[in-house]
Amino acid sequence: MLKIIILFFLYIISLNAADFDETYQAYKDGNYEIALSGFFELASQNHMKAQFYLGTMYREGKGVTQDYSKSLDWYLKAAEYGESKAQHNVALFYHNGISVDRDIETAVNWYTKAADQNYIPSQINIAKLYYNGDGVEKNIKEAITWWKKAANLGSKGAQHNLGLMYFLGQGIEQDFSKAMEWYLRAAKQGSKEAQNSLGFIYFEGKGVSKDLIEAYAWFQLAASADYDQAKLNSSIVEANLDNLEMQKAREKAEQYILEYASDSELVDSNE
Repeated sequence: MLKIIILFFLYIISLNAADFDETYQAYKDGNYEIALSGFFELASQNHMKAQFYLGTMYREGKGVTQDYSKSLDWYLKAAEYGESKAQHNVALFYHNGISVDRDIETAVNWYTKAADQNYIPSQINIAKLYYNGDGVEKNIKEAITWWKKAANLGSKGAQHNLGLMYFLGQGIEQDFSKAMEWYLRAAKQGSKEAQNSLGFIYFEGKGVSKDLIEAYAWFQLAASADYDQAKLNSSIVEANLDNLEMQKAREKAEQYILEYASDSELVDSNE
């Protein structure tokens, strides 16, 4: 089962309105009293970014007593004005039953509003809900539809999941070449799961010629990101290589580590 990564996202953007810039800078500097006053003033003028940040301040208890109900109220105001990240956060409240009863139908509705604005985290969460049948009828084809949208927008997690669907033939015709294509796109962005999956494809010779040197290199790349399964896989491949092959495999692994190693996730940041 795929696990849904639950995330809240802060929205950072430079705006022309000087009063918002100053208020936001106060927020960044930890001057929450000034920020709160400024955001309240702007929010009263239906400034959706200010409304969003008030939701965040109440959610995190920054400058105010933590209050999830008030946080949701402010996120809803911003969401209704079309702020995609606020729509996503409203969906998370309903998805997880934070200060409200858990309501997947309402969560999907808000996720979809954000997803239709090409907001990748919402697209991914919709896909996972349908894949797992969590509060909705299980529908792998619908999950694939949303993973494709996110994958085409550059999400390495969605690219890996889409590759996995092609590899397994789940909800779509099995196609090792397409699995390879999506795994490679994700792996080059630093997805350790995709790097490990590429290693497996080369180890098993699925859709490609079996190549233990290539398999070792991809496994080692994933292992360099502290991926335990890849560490085990590397040791299995190593036991099947002679000294000359092992030297070539290590050289290729070093090359891949220099080119594709990733220190952090691209999408999953709060600020």
